[in-house]
Amino acid sequence: MSLKTSFSTAARKALMLLVVLSAPVAAHGQASAKITITAEQVWLRNAPSLVASNTVPVDKGQFYDVIGRTADNAWWQLAVPGADKSTGTWLLADLAALYSGDLKAAPVISPTSKPTQPTNARRQARRASAFPAWIPRITPQQRAMWKNSARAGRDPNFFTVVGDCNSQPSVYLRRLASGQFDASALEPRLQAVVQRFAPSFGRVSLAAQGGFGSHSMMDPTWADGALCGTAMGPFACELWASRASIVFISLGTQEQYSWQEFEKYYRPMVEHALSKGVLPVLMTKADDIETASGAPSGHINDVIRKLAQEYRVPLLDLWAATRDLPNNGLLDEGDKDFHLSYAGMDRKLLITLQTLAAIVEE
Repeated sequence: MSLKTSFSTAARKALMLLVVLSAPVAAHGQASAKITITAEQVWLRNAPSLVASNTVPVDKGQFYDVIGRTADNAWWQLAVPGADKSTGTWLLADLAALYSGDLKAAPVISPTSKPTQPTNARRQARRASAFPAWIPRITPQQRAMWKNSARAGRDPNFFTVVGDCNSQPSVYLRRLASGQFDASALEPRLQAVVQRFAPSFGRVSLAAQGGFGSHSMMDPTWADGALCGTAMGPFACELWASRASIVFISLGTQEQYSWQEFEKYYRPMVEHALSKGVLPVLMTKADDIETASGAPSGHINDVIRKLAQEYRVPLLDLWAATRDLPNNGLLDEGDKDFHLSYAGMDRKLLITLQTLAAIVEE
């Protein structure tokens, strides 16, 4: 070992010891917890809730001391320079990681009020307000499948998503979790849906990743083998790990060159979800990129619509929902537009919430 290497190692150990010794210590002897932000573009909230208003922006890689937490550790209150407690500095724990100390050192703070349950009059008003035509009309059989999902070991208050680049957490569900999509401005029934399914929005799906297509979903070589072994593909792995009762299937963009085989690979996902007691929601896509490779216009979306009708499962029509947006909700990327714009991302999140509301409302 060289003198330089030895000195560097000793210096690092000394520095780590200094950090530990200088960490704030709570009254009962535990070192105060320090966390680091792990997600991009995060807003703190004025209360520990996804429907609470945004207050202070924080950035990935920053460090903060935890001065309070909820009993389930799902939310942390942070000490932010220049912001006082009355401002609200609550962070969803899924968007950060513990760096040092002990979370038990932070006091448990209970929310001052709980979300109110809708009265019968409110329920009637919600039913009277119809959703747009692209939101699925949920049949009694589909709702019964969701309600009975607990018998199959599913969580009726958790949903997940599988998909490609347009379904990765940073451009889909985590936009709500991090405050980029303002849930505090939603109508009450959609806020109730956010609260009911709250843990779903911070999850990183094992089957939503750039480059994923229908051909990847049931192939074990694309899955996290350390978690799910060698027998499950990403789709089965995610349903098993998440215990979700509802799965949104948002695929098709990656099949621009293999559109002829899309149905062959897509169909087994629907059948697998149904066999596991999971309600699949099939979602069309906003692009028509496969036409550049010789596919008939709307080919992949037509396959999705056909399979939704064949298996009698909900169809969420993102294609129809984005026709009134600039460039149909897509970024202008020349002759091959397929990434969603911010307007497209917002619309996708909104119709996801509306579909969840349609499933749970009677």
